[in-house]
Amino acid sequence: MTILLTSFAPWLCHQPSNSSDDLLVSIQDNYAKKLLFLRQLPVNTHRASERVIKAIQDKNPDFVICCGMAESRYHLSLESHARSSTKQLFTPIPLPDLIKNLDYSYISDNAGQFVCEELYFQVLKHHPRALFVHVPLLTDKNFVIIQRDFQKIISN
Repeated sequence: MTILLTSFAPWLCHQPSNSSDDLLVSIQDNYAKKLLFLRQLPVNTHRASERVIKAIQDKNPDFVICCGMAESRYHLSLESHARSSTKQLFTPIPLPDLIKNLDYSYISDNAGQFVCEELYFQVLKHHPRALFVHVPLLTDKNFVIIQRDFQKIISN
């Protein structure tokens, strides 16, 4: 089973890095065989969607997990669905079952109405077995527990 993982590049001048990318870097060496990485996506709806959809077509992963940074959140946020205009697409992944084994994560019904949500919508259109995970700012206090939760997500 292969999983395509994506992350974004920083987009604001006060951000030395993007926590979604930092999280992927931290696990990259441990899962090299079953994970495909598409890191540092541009924070541009069209360009990010184009790159991820091309990777899906080229690599044909079993699952896609897109990650983005959410500075205002404190836990991993597993996004239940994405909206675009009046349409909504839901992940078929049973999030209530997945969340039971996680310590620092919750199910979110708000993917942000920004590049993250539009990317998630486009990915769900092309590869329904997908999930979007918002990553909070990573600190010395939360890094280990967030990394552990994320590793549980990709191991399920």
